[in-house]
Amino acid sequence: MRKAFLVALIILFPLALVGCVSMALPRVNDRVTGETARPVLNADGELTRAVWESEQAPALRQAFQDEVYGPVLLGEMAEIESHDIMQEGAFGGRAIVEQFQLRLRVNEAEWQTPLVTVRPMNAEGPVPVIVLQTFCGNLAALRGMDGVMGPNAASGAPDCMGGPAWQRAIMTSIFGEYIAEPPFEMILDRGYAVALIYPGDLVPDNRTSAMAPLAAYSPQGQSGAIATWAYAYSKAIDVLETRPEYDSERMAVWGHSRNGKSALLAGAFDPRIDLVISHQSGTGGTTLTRSYNGESVAQITDGYPHWFNEAYAGYSDREAEIPVDQHQLIALLAPRPLLIGGAWRDRWSDPMGSYQAARGANPVYALYGSQGLRQSGLGDFDPSGDIAITMRNGLHGVNGNDWTGFLAFLDAHFMDER
Repeated sequence: MRKAFLVALIILFPLALVGCVSMALPRVNDRVTGETARPVLNADGELTRAVWESEQAPALRQAFQDEVYGPVLLGEMAEIESHDIMQEGAFGGRAIVEQFQLRLRVNEAEWQTPLVTVRPMNAEGPVPVIVLQTFCGNLAALRGMDGVMGPNAASGAPDCMGGPAWQRAIMTSIFGEYIAEPPFEMILDRGYAVALIYPGDLVPDNRTSAMAPLAAYSPQGQSGAIATWAYAYSKAIDVLETRPEYDSERMAVWGHSRNGKSALLAGAFDPRIDLVISHQSGTGGTTLTRSYNGESVAQITDGYPHWFNEAYAGYSDREAEIPVDQHQLIALLAPRPLLIGGAWRDRWSDPMGSYQAARGANPVYALYGSQGLRQSGLGDFDPSGDIAITMRNGLHGVNGNDWTGFLAFLDAHFMDER
């Protein structure tokens, strides 16, 4: 009896703690206040599509590399060393699971990492695909499926498969049921394929062990892990575009939190990416650096110095002086669709800063005949908009309500128009 009580306490205490924290945290204010964003061009600049594409966009891409992320490199095309079918009829007969062992090269860096695809069986014609980066690797996402490779030994991946079941239960109760895996059945039933690549195989999310691969990735100038993780998205696209099963005009990238930052960056630099879902990506992602809410530059660079280049840390407590901001990164996606995900009590990610950044990108979307963000506030979800924001109750994480919004947005842009 005593042992059962202790086990129950261990399981229930974190759940109760999360519930109390959620109730105590103030809700994000949906009222728009303050400056949305600085103009994309200088006051004397003329905002035309020709000027944007030939001058402003290239200058901004260089400025983001210089001031925030470090070099963003596409490198050589990914090489497929092996390709195997892991399972036919997976997920209740819905899917074929395949694994591609990739060799990636850029400058002095070389990696081997698996790309796993889960696509609908018996689909007519090429299907749209969602490229995901998760926190625990492909093996955990597929619940230990035979033959699927886990993270490499140096990746620093959390042990999401090992240990007793209650450990995973606590993780999902805090960060959501889909923090380590997407809802495959829901996605497959809507006609989408999923591609999984684990970014920690390239650069571990650790300030010490990240240094060597980052130095090899960009030996001429210090780059950050977010740039390397963005590169991983592009290498997945390299492979998917060569496969007739996948529609090269319907390629989406998805990421949560730090992976949401790299998904946004990948979309801004790789025009083959047709749609971006950046969920709760916060500072260094979709939120304005100069919003002065949520996580500051000092806090994020002190905690995760390996995510950015050295220049970004120099703007700690000097945010007003940074020459670029995230509305300009969003503008580099134009006119491709962007969905920003948030939660009403996730103030650390500063959803209102993302709303202001999205509005600041509207002038560039307008150059392509798009209204960009049409929502009147955070809670006015408009999945058919080329920029949209979806909010749910709760904190930082990924759950079914999030995926309901993600799929509505994907359907509006990948399915309803066909």
